[in-house]
Amino acid sequence: MQVTVSAASRPAARVATGKEYVTILFGVWLIGGVFVDGFAHNHGVVETFFTPWHAILYSGFLASAIWMSWLLLQAKRASGVSWAEAAPVGYGLGLIGVFIFLLGGLGDMYWHTVFGIEQNIAALLSPTHLLLLLGGLLILSSPFRASWHDASMTKPDWAAFTPAFISLVVTTGAVAFFLMYAWMFRYNLPAASSVDWYASQFGGGFIAENNAERGLSYILIDTLVYMFPVFLLMKRWALPIGAITLHFTIVTVMMNVLDGFQNYPSIFIACGAGLVGDILYKALRAEDGRAFAERIVAAALPIALWSFYYAWMAIADGIGWETELWAGSIVEATLLSLGLQLLAAPKPAAARS
Repeated sequence: MQVTVSAASRPAARVATGKEYVTILFGVWLIGGVFVDGFAHNHGVVETFFTPWHAILYSGFLASAIWMSWLLLQAKRASGVSWAEAAPVGYGLGLIGVFIFLLGGLGDMYWHTVFGIEQNIAALLSPTHLLLLLGGLLILSSPFRASWHDASMTKPDWAAFTPAFISLVVTTGAVAFFLMYAWMFRYNLPAASSVDWYASQFGGGFIAENNAERGLSYILIDTLVYMFPVFLLMKRWALPIGAITLHFTIVTVMMNVLDGFQNYPSIFIACGAGLVGDILYKALRAEDGRAFAERIVAAALPIALWSFYYAWMAIADGIGWETELWAGSIVEATLLSLGLQLLAAPKPAAARS
């Protein structure tokens, strides 16, 4: 007797771990082009759309697009279902991202031809660049989504976890790239030399106070960028040792590319804060889903990050902000992180029943 299996009952196609590494390779190629292009923009060497850094960016996109299309084709042939249903788990939005990125790239070429080359913050707010960002985020995060929906993956080792982890980290890096105007480590506004410069140029008063408000806003934004991925990871998996440290360090290294590593001490600051997080995560057994332990990690990470930052600043240049201001910024960042953790944490079992 022959049994016919309907398309709806077939298990969704999954990309093997080895192929996920290929997706990551092309994604890193793409995001590498983004940061090289950002470095070029920040140093005033971009003149046309047709530049070597754009070639890196768009060739990385082309490689990603061809690879993901091939994965879709293989899944379609194996399953016999429609193109929409054949997309491997986690890759459906990524394939949509390919079309969005292509649309943004074509629009960007036209935009540059008509309006010229944007500089500074205008380049980050260009509508076509924001389309590229959206498409890139959907492409880069495909391995993360695929692993998120893998029920068998709960306490992964690094061999299995690396594609999901790198996928989320480079996606975070792309977000941080478009928030570079609020990356505190590029400006060091609390430094004594920065405060003195503003006072000498503008005589203090409103401008000096506005500078402090900018700095506080940057610290809160950067805290969100660093911490949101940590909570996503903790919500879904028991993390292998070193995950928090690597996340903090890799994102900070990526952001240092934009200024030729002029602010390289920030890499050591972020690495130190990540180590604090990893030690507490293991020591308090947060990988067992202990809510109290996760909240301690949520509080300790911003405390460590910004305390190390101010300690380095005190040694290297001196802190120009009042004690209430710099100490209060650490407290604000900690409260923000704790609030975000409460939103990200899974519901207790009683609440889900």
